[in-house]
Amino acid sequence: MKKLIFAVLALISLAVPVKVLAEDTGVIICPQPYGGGVVCGVHTPVNTGLGDNLAVVGGVLLVSSLMFLFLSKKFNKVSA
Repeated sequence: MKKLIFAVLALISLAVPVKVLAEDTGVIICPQPYGGGVVCGVHTPVNTGLGDNLAVVGGVLLVSSLMFLFLSKKFNKVSA
């Protein structure tokens, strides 16, 4: 059971991305689609990741703790 808990914690720690700080100036991107003109705009970074959405992390931890509770009660039944 300790190995399972360690494996789950290792997978969770690998799934959470490292927060990367982007430049504040913004990058100007000028894509040119086929048959169209050049469209220039400023690209602003968007925070997307598990580290930025704590509700998802909390939900995953809650579901995993309920799963461990269910499995521990299931496997620790003593037959009389």
